[in-house]
Amino acid sequence: MKAPAALLALLLVASGPSADAHPAPNSILRLDFRADSVGAELLVPVGDLGFATAAQPCVDTVAAYLMRHVAAETAGGEPWRVEITQVRATTYLEHEYFRAELTFAPPRGAAAGHFVLVSDVITHEIRNHVIFVVAEAELLGALQYPARRLDIRRPPAAPASGAFRRPGERAALVGNALHEPIPRVDERRGAFAL
Repeated sequence: MKAPAALLALLLVASGPSADAHPAPNSILRLDFRADSVGAELLVPVGDLGFATAAQPCVDTVAAYLMRHVAAETAGGEPWRVEITQVRATTYLEHEYFRAELTFAPPRGAAAGHFVLVSDVITHEIRNHVIFVVAEAELLGALQYPARRLDIRRPPAAPASGAFRRPGERAALVGNALHEPIPRVDERRGAFAL
C-alpha cells in the first residue's frame, strides 16, 4: 500500500465515528534527519500529560518527564544521546500542547539514518493515546500501549509531486488534521507562523 493510502486508512481507523466533539489529541514526533544526528519536534497534549503524571509523588518539569520517557538506541541496543533544547507551551487545533525540541545523536560509528525509538510518553498511563512519528511527509509509524519500541529508518526522498502535502509544509497527525501544518513560534514577535 502506498504511503498516502496507508495514512488515510490509519486516520479512518484512528478517528472512528464523529460525535461532534473535538478529536482526542495525540502526541506527534516530527523527525528531521541530519548527517550526524536527528532533530525532533515533539508535541505532547497538556491535559493528557497532566493525567499521566498525576500519580507521581513529586512535581516534575516537562523536560525531566520527557527524558525519562523518550530514548533512542541502535538496533543492537546501544544508547543514543538525547538532548532537549527547549520546551514551550503552544496551542494547536484548539488543544493545549507542550512543544519540545530534541536532538538524538548516535553513538560513535552508528549511522544517523536508522535507530530504534523507545518511548511511552503518556501511553504508560493513557492506553488509547498514540504517538505518531512523521518525517519527510511520511508516517514512519505509531506507538500505542503496550508498544514502546519503533524501528525508525530515514525515508527515501519525497516525490517531487508532493503526494499529500505542498513542499515546505509539515504534516501533523492530530485527530483528523493530517494536512494541517504544525504552527511554529516566531521568536521575534511571539506569534505563531506556519
